[in-house]
Amino acid sequence: MALPINIEDLVNARTVESVRIEFKRGWNPEEAIRTICAFANDIREYGSGYLIVGIDEKEGTPILPPYGIQANQIDKIQKEFIQLCHQIQPNIFPTIEPIEFQEQHIIVIWVTTGEERPYSAPSTLGGKAQRRIYVRPSSVTIPATPVLEDQLRELAAYKHFDDRVNTKSNIDDLDLGLIQSYLQEIKSNLYEEAFKIPLSELALKMQIARGTAENLKPLNVGLLMFCKSPEKYFEGCVTNLVEFDDEAGTKYSEKKFLGPVHTQIRQIMNYLNNNIIKEFVRKDTSRAESNRFVNYPYQALEEAVVNALYHRSYGNPTPNEIRIYKSGNDRRIEILSYPGPLPPIDENALVQLKITARNYRNLKLGDWLKNLRLAEKYATGIPTILNALETNGSPKPILSTDADRSHFLVVFRIHPDAPDEPNHPIDDVGVFALSNSQQTILEKLINEPIVETEIETLFEGDVNDDLGFLVKNDLVAIKQIPDSKLFFITPKGKNALKSSF
Repeated sequence: MALPINIEDLVNARTVESVRIEFKRGWNPEEAIRTICAFANDIREYGSGYLIVGIDEKEGTPILPPYGIQANQIDKIQKEFIQLCHQIQPNIFPTIEPIEFQEQHIIVIWVTTGEERPYSAPSTLGGKAQRRIYVRPSSVTIPATPVLEDQLRELAAYKHFDDRVNTKSNIDDLDLGLIQSYLQEIKSNLYEEAFKIPLSELALKMQIARGTAENLKPLNVGLLMFCKSPEKYFEGCVTNLVEFDDEAGTKYSEKKFLGPVHTQIRQIMNYLNNNIIKEFVRKDTSRAESNRFVNYPYQALEEAVVNALYHRSYGNPTPNEIRIYKSGNDRRIEILSYPGPLPPIDENALVQLKITARNYRNLKLGDWLKNLRLAEKYATGIPTILNALETNGSPKPILSTDADRSHFLVVFRIHPDAPDEPNHPIDDVGVFALSNSQQTILEKLINEPIVETEIETLFEGDVNDDLGFLVKNDLVAIKQIPDSKLFFITPKGKNALKSSF
């Protein structure tokens, strides 16, 4: 059964943290049952884990090419796997998939957080083996101490909002086209299969639905990602953007963003990139080079928008808000989501920009967004924002909540050297004689950024020289992401596209 994830990204820990991946050179049933049990207990609330058999590792890093598994052993391993699942109490049956990876056979076992934690497994496969509760507080599987067992039972009493069944919906609320588009974008092996099986079966394989055949219901995360109108079930799944053209707030325009979470994120960022973010040039007579900066760095805004839609409560009916103040002495962008952060984060921690806690309202949603490169790995959001602002020469952000943690506000102040005119022209671009290939690249980037690994599939022939030209002339900018790069059009690139011949 195909997995809803890109295998290359999984093996190289691009979209899944390495602590959630266990590599094994060969099949060892005793080690496997303990690892599967530990992933199901999910003591650190990661949401899922992967046991990959057929790949050796050194200090947590996979050794490639894979060692591999003999093809005639795959069926035997799958049968033993079923027997092992019956020995875990309560029984669990994770997804297992044989895969051909780099010309070798490997097996991937996907274990999601169990519904009936805590789980126990025999310490050995002998007849009188003692049962133990296994956990992974780090990258190593160990028997749980009494303290960890108590912690596990406390976790079992709580279910993350996005992992709950939505009883008001039905399976047809999931849009097959959205699911297929998602699987195609992340290059999942499940994409081709998605055209051959019923929606209900596909939803079960992707673990975005739960229930019996006659009463199968979507999970909240399924509706947030793959329902065309999720606001029908979550009133807060809406983002209102308001632009104020004067200090008094009497002249303003409004825009509303609807649809799946990842669609909203992309539409919001496209709007900000095309209409709000502007590039300027600061001349320095002592240097030959000019210093370029933007009023608001794209990467910082993107991280804040993603955090607002990822970490909010979709049980709260209040929409997200983005307020853009374009005039006066306090030009800024405010991004507001509801409610505020989970304990122990409080206003004092936000003021100090020290956010280290790992409590999540929407654990599953994060994985779906990471597969699209829209969310980063754990605890990287604030550092990413700070780094983007510092690199651009922008002021630090202001993060705040109230005593009741009723909201979470992020404020970005405009770059101090940005001119006061709201429609100040970008650095004089002139007229560019773009080649057909260069124009095609810019036209695709005007819609959304492109990951470096997708370039070969999107464009015919070698476009590296054309891309290099666009980057060199500041028509395209690069954002570094884990193990890859993200290319996006700059304001100068948009101007060049309009004036090209």
